[in-house]
Amino acid sequence: MPRKRKVRRRRRRGGVERLIRPMSVLLAAVAVVAALTLFFKVDRVVVTGNSRYQADDIAAATGVERGDNLILLDKRGIAQRLYTQLPYIMEVRINRQLPNTLLVEVTETQAIAAIQGSGAYWLLSANGKLLEAADAAGAQDYMDILGAQAQGPEVGTFLSLPEESPLSAERLAELLAALEEQGLLARVDDIDLSGAEELVLNYDGRFRVEMFYDADFSFKLHCLKEAVSRLEPNEKGTIRMTMQNDNEARFIPSGG
Repeated sequence: MPRKRKVRRRRRRGGVERLIRPMSVLLAAVAVVAALTLFFKVDRVVVTGNSRYQADDIAAATGVERGDNLILLDKRGIAQRLYTQLPYIMEVRINRQLPNTLLVEVTETQAIAAIQGSGAYWLLSANGKLLEAADAAGAQDYMDILGAQAQGPEVGTFLSLPEESPLSAERLAELLAALEEQGLLARVDDIDLSGAEELVLNYDGRFRVEMFYDADFSFKLHCLKEAVSRLEPNEKGTIRMTMQNDNEARFIPSGG
């Protein structure tokens, strides 16, 4: 009888290899993270773009300390601390400069208006941020917001107005931003929100400017500039921008 041949079976290595490869990748990743943690430590914080605040004060407000891991820093948390602790900071850009430097670039804002609330005046930026509390003397150099009071004001937060206010805090910020964009901040003495249907701007010390709360502020202010440019320098009165035609502005002389 013919002899039976022994058949050698090859061991399957696929299963082992499937385990080894991901483990190798994992170990490599762990090694990279360990290297980053070990070598890239914060040695200095470089601040640029500041004028109101000292660079050392901004660096301290970041909460970053020498020896912290540069790669694992929470950039969003750092920016939020700066916004809250140093309210005149409007924008923050944070970058890492390997091997050991944290770069902090800031853009500062300024106060343009004042509103009363909780027994004090509160200075506002163009985007509605509460920058600091002031007394009447400290607020007199800024545009006055009349007919409304800040609700629960705190430095570093954004303005909140009561629900019954005819103009929301967001819309007021839009108006302030539009005034800044149109270059009219210095020409408006106050904004009166006491009316039920329309707000009033005391403009140039000569005009009472009326417009609806839901108006397109940027467009209306552009029309206002055009209307004023056609009036004589000695003319005073009311400019109504509440006409049915959005492009129309009606001038009513004082005593007319």
